[in-house]
Amino acid sequence: MAPLLPRKSKYRNRSTSLAILLLIAFISLWPVSAAALSEMPTKETSWHISALKGTQDQERDLYVAEGEVVITGGNTRLEADYVEFNNTTKDAQARGHVLLISGEDTVTCESMNLNLATETGTIYDGTVFIQENNFYIRGDKITKTGKDTYQAGKASLTSCSGDAPDWKISVRDVKVTMEGYGFAKHATVWAKKMPTLYSPFLAFPAKTKRQTGLLAPQYSISDRKGFQFTQPLFLALSRNTDATLYADYLEKRGIKLGAEYRYLLANGSKGTAFLDFMDDRKIDDGTEDTEDYRYSSTPDRTNTDRYWFRMKHDQNLPGQWKAKLDLDIVSDADYLREFKDGYTGFTQTRDYFDSTFGRSVDDYDDTIRANQFNLNKTWSAYSLNMDVDWYDNVIARRDHSDDTTLQTLPAVAFNSIRQRINHTPLYVDLDSEFRSFYRKDTTAAKTNGQRTDLHPTLYLPMRAGQYFSLEPSVGVRQTLWYSDEYEYASGNDEGFNHRELYDLNLKLSTEVSRVFSPANGFADKIKHEITPALEYHYIPDRDQDDLPFFDDTDRIARRNDLTWSMTNRFVTRKRKPTRAKPESAPLAATKPEGTEEEYVYHEFAWIKLFQTCYFEDQTHYDEDVRFDSSQSFSDISLESEFSPYSWLSLELDADWSPYENHFMEQSTGLTLRDTRGDSIQGWYRYKRERTEPLKVDPSETFYVRLDTTLTSRLSAFFTYEEDLFKKERVEAVTGIQYRKDCWSLLLAYKDEPDDRSFGFIITLYGIGEFGRK
Repeated sequence: MAPLLPRKSKYRNRSTSLAILLLIAFISLWPVSAAALSEMPTKETSWHISALKGTQDQERDLYVAEGEVVITGGNTRLEADYVEFNNTTKDAQARGHVLLISGEDTVTCESMNLNLATETGTIYDGTVFIQENNFYIRGDKITKTGKDTYQAGKASLTSCSGDAPDWKISVRDVKVTMEGYGFAKHATVWAKKMPTLYSPFLAFPAKTKRQTGLLAPQYSISDRKGFQFTQPLFLALSRNTDATLYADYLEKRGIKLGAEYRYLLANGSKGTAFLDFMDDRKIDDGTEDTEDYRYSSTPDRTNTDRYWFRMKHDQNLPGQWKAKLDLDIVSDADYLREFKDGYTGFTQTRDYFDSTFGRSVDDYDDTIRANQFNLNKTWSAYSLNMDVDWYDNVIARRDHSDDTTLQTLPAVAFNSIRQRINHTPLYVDLDSEFRSFYRKDTTAAKTNGQRTDLHPTLYLPMRAGQYFSLEPSVGVRQTLWYSDEYEYASGNDEGFNHRELYDLNLKLSTEVSRVFSPANGFADKIKHEITPALEYHYIPDRDQDDLPFFDDTDRIARRNDLTWSMTNRFVTRKRKPTRAKPESAPLAATKPEGTEEEYVYHEFAWIKLFQTCYFEDQTHYDEDVRFDSSQSFSDISLESEFSPYSWLSLELDADWSPYENHFMEQSTGLTLRDTRGDSIQGWYRYKRERTEPLKVDPSETFYVRLDTTLTSRLSAFFTYEEDLFKKERVEAVTGIQYRKDCWSLLLAYKDEPDDRSFGFIITLYGIGEFGRK
């Protein structure tokens, strides 16, 4: 390998059949800050050139390499058939099969003029490749204006490989910043050779990190809203905060604006707030003219100012204290029904809060919305929770009617888990709370007041013979009330009242098991574990009619009952699949004798059956009377889960009445799936709810979802939900999706009793999504 060295002659040629290596040292320094630049020592970066043939012009400090030329230095690599490199100016002229790799940039072209020091130059008949998005920018003349920036007068954009892409976007005056965004004018989307969409302006991602810019728009058409177009704008405000602004055009309703703000604090605290607002053109005043915008299950809506504010915040405080804030304020009872889908819709918000904070929001049809502030601390055996709960009654607020919704301002709960008392065999736990109740409007029965409740329980676990576990426990309960508004039948005018109760409990259980050895493909071993148990509960009868009533704690029913239960668990054990040992593997690589095999355990079935026997007539203080007071036995209840194979899962819960000889409640869910991506899910729910001893309010619903892979690129789905008791459809959705390597198309049609809508999503990989989920 002969080096190219400076000579006294003007030109000196030297060829070789081997690669030629040239080492050129020069300064390549990246500024950290302007103030520190002058203080930092320079660092030389080595450039290596290899080629089949090379020449040198010492006078012009020019090096010429031909044939399989490769120049490397730092994180830059340049390949070409022919390269001229000026060591003084650092200019390189490359021709023939040119490939430039600089950091995350990859450029291929026929020829290129590039300054290796400033990384600026011109690319002819070239392509810039963004690896993260598998995205290509092609142009006859592309100017590299900086280390991470490009621009071109004419160019095409696509994520499809090949000379005839399935789609491309032809643009003018395009400017691209790597790890940023690209912006272009006069964008035309082409499907093969057919123009399909034009936009005077286009922004697209050219990055792996977040940065301010437009996100993909959404489109849909529905009966209630007409044509709908949503354009979001993402704002990267700082390293730990960002926001998204939404402009939503609804053809029949007007403009809806929205904002989403997210932040992450240094100590792991975080929060997200959403706000949507619109001035609606349509109302529902109960007349025939507005019936197209009516929901039968809610009151008339005459307001045009419509909004939804929701927020969640988690705060880590000193001393291992934690705080949580949940806010949910909506303008009217129809809003969340109307805007269930889309970027800022109910479904998107619910799923985001659930996945990010582990807390969801009340359902879309709930007209009393929960707002809460929680301050808590947890020790190894104790927990302290302080809550302020406000339930926003949307209908009462909108109609300016009396609002007797019960609020808690505040609630303080101190609890302890079961723990041993010194070295005795006794264990104890504690449930205690203080609540201050408030109502905006009160009645004689629905008043304001305070309550303190203490409930410690003492346990004595023991063995009863060789096979049984026995655990007696006794609890005492002290409850105090103060309400100067409650009218006591006894004439108590001091406002104070109290209640003392005790409860006795006894649990007897055992466990038997057997291991089977089928030694087949399903399992090597199967363990069947049976846990029968008897639990006795006793609470004496106590007259509580003359006590204030705020919630269920104020009315504790007497108990004298025995519950039997039988729990079955089935667990499989299989050896983990191991790769075959190569024949050349040394003997030492084999598993030593006496070591444990590695196994996989899976609980494929869990079944629990239970029933309660009542020794006395039961007292009921709530409205949900589940059985007649003269009945001695409750419903027989079954809870079960089955998942014997990866392609099959089943859940079955049921309550059977021995008196009515009928199911009172049943819930069945079945899922079947295969490795192709096909699946079917079905749910059936039935309930006969006793609202009064002689009155039953039944409900029955059915839901099914089918996903099928028709071809390697085409799939379809169908969902259907029906109220079988009312004999009406709740929702039906049908859709298909077509996928290719660089794009996909999703079409969906939704049919609801109050609305019909059609939506689509076109995903151009590397650009984003267009349409409506």
